[in-house]
Amino acid sequence: MSGKGSVTRSVRIEKDADERLRNLASQGDTSVNTLVNRALRKFVEWDAYGEKFGFITLPSVILIKLMECLTDEEAKQLGAWAGKNLVKEYITFWFKELTAETLLEGFPKLFAKYGRAFAYEELVEDDRRVIILKHSGGSRWSTFYEEALRTAFRDHLQREIRIDKSENQVVVRLRLYGERIK
Repeated sequence: MSGKGSVTRSVRIEKDADERLRNLASQGDTSVNTLVNRALRKFVEWDAYGEKFGFITLPSVILIKLMECLTDEEAKQLGAWAGKNLVKEYITFWFKELTAETLLEGFPKLFAKYGRAFAYEELVEDDRRVIILKHSGGSRWSTFYEEALRTAFRDHLQREIRIDKSENQVVVRLRLYGERIK
């Protein structure tokens, strides 16, 4: 979802917001223009849809504590439910269709970029992908992410993926254009 080119547009900004933007820009050694573009991109890629979809903002420590209240099996069941139901609704709402590309773009890329649930890295080689989700939520979050991704790919795209996980990392290996499950 990266932009192509740019356009010049005049907008009015409230004085206090402009002052804060200037302060943030100088603290971050960047320009006000860069900050405004980041904010607008986040709005058009995330906030506008997230509000309609019902996303809320919570401190990550609350989500980590909530996940710790679950057993490993409950975390796995929650992940399977999310992969079967929530991921499909979310991707279809955002992108209007559920494909391997839109699934990877929406979850995990956008969740990493704007939801800050984990750090996202991807290695692409021909039709092979290795995706790394690095988080600090503990083993139950790894179980949740593993099962959500496995279920989403299997149930909606008829594709098996290989997953390795540790306490704070999930590594997904897949072929985007390989054979589907029979």
